[in-house]
Amino acid sequence: MTNINLKTKRLAILCTFLFLIRLAFRAFGYDLLYHNPNDPYGISDLIEVALALTYLVSLGLCIVHALRILLLHWDQGVLGALALLSLCTVQWHSYDYLHHLAASLSIH
Repeated sequence: MTNINLKTKRLAILCTFLFLIRLAFRAFGYDLLYHNPNDPYGISDLIEVALALTYLVSLGLCIVHALRILLLHWDQGVLGALALLSLCTVQWHSYDYLHHLAASLSIH
């Protein structure tokens, strides 16, 4: 396996792992942390924002890596780059629905 394909696989795993961590936190951890009724935001919201920013950075790295492969290394990993872009697109468009679904499954 070439270095480019290995990096593509690792970025796909990282992005998917962070995607699932965000959904799992929303479903199982968000309501367990204390939230003062007088405050507009609680610690759960701050953790959710931190997870979202971490995920967006990894998503950006995936997109930059895939575009770099498509532009500079066409012969070495075009299928992996297209699969990575497809994965990023599916995750981006499905997150809003899955986030609401995870919130409805939340344990109180």
